[in-house]
Amino acid sequence: MPRGQPEPPVARLVSVAPGRVRLNLGAVARDPTRATALARECLLLPGVVSAVANPLTGSLLLRFRGERETVFAAAAQKGLFRLATERPCLAAPARAAPLAAAALGLLAVIQTLRGAVLPPAVTLLWYARSLGSRDRDLASD
Repeated sequence: MPRGQPEPPVARLVSVAPGRVRLNLGAVARDPTRATALARECLLLPGVVSAVANPLTGSLLLRFRGERETVFAAAAQKGLFRLATERPCLAAPARAAPLAAAALGLLAVIQTLRGAVLPPAVTLLWYARSLGSRDRDLASD
């Protein structure tokens, strides 16, 4: 980064998929002009196919061809943003699924004891079963 230029805003990974990333940039939150300018500049990065900034949430959605590291390096070089160094915790909800399933199961038992079997208890059991099977699917990956 050349002397005298401000540090680029820090971007945090929110979601990652092949050819697509969503970043959170607090610097563009509630600033439509800056958000639009950032999206426009990101379109000039190598491999970027589309860039959409949301000033309401401070997020930036990038769709690209190639490696995301190439896009991040080019963005940092141009001073658009730099990626946060901490690793994102993208799998946290998967670890919470067994606890949520147990809590829903307990609520279903309470509803059954109260005599509210249809629909509250059945619905809660359905959600608990869905969370439990989702957790097994993730464990087999």
